Amino acid sequence: MELVLNIFVVIMLVSLFNLIRYMLKIRKILKMNKDNPNIQGISIINGEIKVIEKIPTPSEITRELVVDPICGKEIEKTDAYRVMREGKEHFFCSWECRERFVKEHTLEGNE
Repeated sequence: MELVLNIFVVIMLVSLFNLIRYMLKIRKILKMNKDNPNIQGISIINGEIKVIEKIPTPSEITRELVVDPICGKEIEKTDAYRVMREGKEHFFCSWECRERFVKEHTLEGNE
């Protein structure tokens, strides 16, 4: 009977040691990711600790809109044609608007 009790105590001590070890690992991971707003939780699978992150949906991703100076059309910055003039970046909805802008500003520079 005493042998069974000793085995039970050893198993409990090992379990307690592992619990404390994983709690410290989780605390470390949470500290490393404290500035990440997309964390939903932490999973422990087969002794491996992983951070569960929320994947933003397309509607949650902010779109930056810019206005074409030639036609006034509003477009997404990532889809726009671009030109740098005098240290300023200009955005265009089409290649034609971009070319018209370049042509007009080249003519102004020659006068």
